[in-house]
Amino acid sequence: MNAVLAFADITSLIAFTVALVMTLTIKTDSPLVTKSVRYVFAVAMGLYVLVGISNVLENTGITASFDRYEDFLEILFMPAIAWTASTIYLNSQLAQQRSLSRAMRSQNDLLMNIVDTVPGGVVVLDAAGGIAFANQGAERILGLQSDDGGSLRITPQWRLRNPLSGATVTLGDIAAGGSIERRPFIAEWPDRRATSLTLSSTPMYGADGELNGSVVAFEDVTGR
Repeated sequence: MNAVLAFADITSLIAFTVALVMTLTIKTDSPLVTKSVRYVFAVAMGLYVLVGISNVLENTGITASFDRYEDFLEILFMPAIAWTASTIYLNSQLAQQRSLSRAMRSQNDLLMNIVDTVPGGVVVLDAAGGIAFANQGAERILGLQSDDGGSLRITPQWRLRNPLSGATVTLGDIAAGGSIERRPFIAEWPDRRATSLTLSSTPMYGADGELNGSVVAFEDVTGR
């Protein structure tokens, strides 16, 4: 029986020794296996290497003097393995989040490039009529400027007029006005410069059904 146990212990000792050597020597670029994971896992393997040595010495009849330390080594083994497994899992979750974040940034950059290639203007208004986003066409046609914080604002002298009624219209009116399809407006500046626009607006609603703002698309039709 001792021969069988000695053989099993020797096999286990060899396996854990190989695992220890591989952990310390094999390099990997995986973001899941950080240095701390490698070292803690190596400690866990090292603990069982010591347990294996103690068992081999005991079952081969050489000495049992190390047997009293085995329980302490085995108790330390499980927390090290648990920490390694939990850290690898957390690293995998972080890697997935970073991958998702990169994909979202890539999609956002692609969307921004597409929107900026549109020759007309596109602006996103909040519920109060503030500009949350404007493409390059909108900045050029409406003369939009940015404040120090990078938020878009309308040039103070700029105003929008309904050519049918002659009334001045604010972007808040457009945001609250529901759907608009190719309606004419005139953007006017104090120097009597005017730009004729054809404007369409689509309301944006939140999950609760409340109006969150509008997407407004327009084109410069001056001289047409």
